[in-house]
Amino acid sequence: MVFERSSRGSRRRYNSIAVGSIPPSDSPLRVKLIGENPQILLEGEPMLRRGLLDWNVFHVEHSLGLLRADLKRVLAQRNAALRQAGDAASFWDPAFVELSDRINARRAVFVEEWRTQLRPLADEFPFLEGCDLAFDRGWAADRDLSDLLKRGRSAEIHRGQTLAGAHRADIRISRDGVSSRFSRGQAKVAVCLLQLAAERVHRRKGLAPSLWLLDDIDAELDSTTAGKLWRLFGDSDGQQFVARLSHELGSVRDEADNPDALFHVEQGTLAPSEPAGVPSPTTSSL
Repeated sequence: MVFERSSRGSRRRYNSIAVGSIPPSDSPLRVKLIGENPQILLEGEPMLRRGLLDWNVFHVEHSLGLLRADLKRVLAQRNAALRQAGDAASFWDPAFVELSDRINARRAVFVEEWRTQLRPLADEFPFLEGCDLAFDRGWAADRDLSDLLKRGRSAEIHRGQTLAGAHRADIRISRDGVSSRFSRGQAKVAVCLLQLAAERVHRRKGLAPSLWLLDDIDAELDSTTAGKLWRLFGDSDGQQFVARLSHELGSVRDEADNPDALFHVEQGTLAPSEPAGVPSPTTSSL
C-alpha cells in the first residue's frame, strides 16, 4: 500500500492501482478487530454503527468511499445555508437526495445479505432468539426524502442542521421491532457475530479471508458461551491474533496439523510459550 500526498490532494495505491479502482477480489488485506469493549458499538452513538456498516459495504462496493465524501461535502454546504436561515439550502437538495439514495441502495443490499448470514450464527445463542438485524436508512421508509426536506425546512433552520438523509442511517439488533437490551457479555457476543456474519458475506463475494485481531474475548463470558464463540472463529479461514490474560487449553483452536503459536508478554518482553505451560496471572498471552 502506498500513500501519496501532493498539492492536488492525497491518494492511496495498492499494487500501483488506485484503491477506489481495485476489484473486491484483489482488495488489500482486511483487518477485523474486536477489542476489549466491543459492546460500546451497540450502546454508543449511531456514527459507530454507521461506520461499521460502511466499512463492510466498502469492501464490496468501493464506490461508497467517493459517495460518502461527496455527501459530506454537500451536507456541510447545506447545513451552512440552513444556519444562515435562508432559502439557499434548497439549492443543495437535489444533490443531497441523489447521494443519499445511491448510498442507501448500496447499504440496503449489503444489510439484507448480512441479515441472512447472521441468522444461523444467532441460532447458537438462546438470548438472541427472535432477534434480527434492522436497518434505518436515515429517513422514514414510506416517505420521499425530497418531500421530507421541504416539509421540515423550518425545523432544520431552527436546529441549523439537516435532520434526514443517509448521514443519519443506523443499524440495530431488534426483537419484534424494538431494540434489544443486552448485558455486557451478551453485547460482546452480538458484536462478534455481526463481524463473523459480515466476513461470511465478504467471503461469498470472493474476498480473501480477513486477519482477525481478538482481544480478551473470554472476559465476561461463561465457558460454554466462550467455547461456542471460539468454535465459530475457528471455523473461519482467516489468521487470528488472540490476546488473552490467561491461557486454557481447548479454548483457542488447537489442531494437530496446524497448532497455534503461543507467546506471552511479561514486563514488555515477548517470548514463546509452550502449549502445556500456563502463564502467571500477570502475564498476557498472544
